[in-house]
Parts: sequence; structure tokens; C-alpha cells
Amino acid sequence: MERMAKKILLVFLIFCASIAYAQNYGFFGSLVSQEEQVADVSFLSCDDAQGRATGSIGNITSAIYIADRFRDLGLAPVNWSYTQSSRYNDTLIMRNVLGILPSSVNSDEYVIVSAHYDHLGNINGRIYNGADDNASGVAVMLSLAGAFKRMKDMGVPLGRNIIFVAFDGKELSMGGSRYFVDHLPVPRNKIVCDVNIDMIGTDLVPPGKNREYLIEVGEETLPDRYRGTLFRICSSNPYRMQLDQSFYGSRDFRKLFYGMSDQISFSRAGIPAVVFSSAFHDHTYKITDKKEIINFPLMYKRTMVILQFVKMLCER
Repeated sequence: MERMAKKILLVFLIFCASIAYAQNYGFFGSLVSQEEQVADVSFLSCDDAQGRATGSIGNITSAIYIADRFRDLGLAPVNWSYTQSSRYNDTLIMRNVLGILPSSVNSDEYVIVSAHYDHLGNINGRIYNGADDNASGVAVMLSLAGAFKRMKDMGVPLGRNIIFVAFDGKELSMGGSRYFVDHLPVPRNKIVCDVNIDMIGTDLVPPGKNREYLIEVGEETLPDRYRGTLFRICSSNPYRMQLDQSFYGSRDFRKLFYGMSDQISFSRAGIPAVVFSSAFHDHTYKITDKKEIINFPLMYKRTMVILQFVKMLCER
């Protein structure tokens, strides 16, 4: 009974926090549900998902979950399907999950919003749940999909098409994103940018004194007119969030970090690409990467920033 009471109290506190945060962020806050983010992270990082290793039952179940979420949010399939399958080797099949939100005007340009959903799996009976890496990124991507669909339904103009992609095979040398870029469903030169989200849920390694921070790498790949927008958003009310685009002031580690997730597959193909993260920490690639380390209110706040950034990319 005591454990049940604690669970009920936790749900109530999360619900109250969701209402407060929605009020703090006005219109944008009304588009995103913190409760949905908690639910998405909880499902993808639960023990039943078995760490979501490519080819595992937990991975396939997670792909079905994401496809169902795309469908429920009102995204259309890409080339008649929500999945894009490819072979990694003789025994493993990778499954990217895709959904598209068409522009509200006639446009042949695209913004990609991506996050990988695979993780390390069950190794010697130890489950690597991967709550931050990268259930958190998938949850934020799903929130963005829902937010843009709601905006479009409200009549807010969407100047470019958005393709949302959950990549498989990131832990296999970015196999899923490499296949996607090699078999693009749209013309390469019509992709404005890939916005990739990888490990976005913690406050464990702040680059300064402010524990409310956001790390972004790759803005320099964008046209000049888009640069500086993130800094203005993060510096404004109600965010007041530290934006680190230097990756802790190290040029070498910044380059290394940029090459370690799916945005690099786009960049190597000459497509502008940025990555949002809260960076590596003591739980990365460990069995302690569980839901309990996620700072959900801060993840929600970061979602608001990324939402406005993607909205800017979708304006013509």
C-alpha cells in the first residue's frame, strides 16, 4: 500500500508540474505534454524492452510502439510505410521508423527531425535500459511531431514538410541513418537540415554554473540567417538556459562528439545537420541509465527551445 501511495503521489506531482510548465510557456507549452514524455521514456526504457538492441524482440516492440505513436499523432507514412528496413549483416535487420507531416503550403523542401531508438540490449543478463540514451531523444522527437501537427491543425502555417525519423542501428556505426541517407525518400538537395536529438534528459554535466543547460553542435552548417537564433531563444524568458555550442570549450572533443551520432551521416552527405544533447555522464552505456536519472521538467523545457528552432527552420 505504501508503494502504491508513493506512485500515486508521483503521478500527481508530475501532473501538477505539467500544468505549471504549460502555463509558463504559453502557446508552445499548450502543444507539448510532459505526461506523454514520461510515458514514452517509461515504455521505451522499461525492463520488458530489454535494452532495445537491434534485432531483438524489445527493439521490434519499440519500433511498433513508435510507429503507432506516429499514426496516432496524425503523421502520414513515407512511401506507404512507417518502416524502412535494411540488412546490417547476415543475421540482423535494422528498422528505421518514419512519419511525415506535409507542409500547409505547396513546398518541395524538407526538415528532418531524428533520434535513434536502439540501445545496447541485454548483455549477460544485465539490461541496459537506455533511458537517456536514447529514450529521452525519441520522447522529445515524438513531442515535436505532436506539437507541429497540432499547430498545423490550428491553422499555423507550416512552410516546409517535416519528416520524423527514429533510427535503428546507431549503436552499429550509425547503420540506420547511413542507410536512410543512402536511400533518401526525397531529393538530397531539398533537405534544409537534419535536427538530431541524442541524450537530452539529464542535468548531470552542466558546462557552467547553470544546471539548466542545452548543448548544440553543428549550427555552423546552416545558412547564416539561421545562426544565432538558438542563443536568442535560450537567453530569453522564460528559458534563461545556458547554451553550450563549444562542447565544454574543447574543439577536439566537439568534433569527436559531432561524429558520434546520426547527424554525421547527413553531414558527410553535404546536408546541414545539428545535434541537441545534454551530453555524456557517469550513467552513459551503463545499467544505471534508467528513468530515475531523467530530469523531466528540464527535458520539457529543452523541448520548448528545440520546437521554436525547428519552427524557424520550417519558415520560408
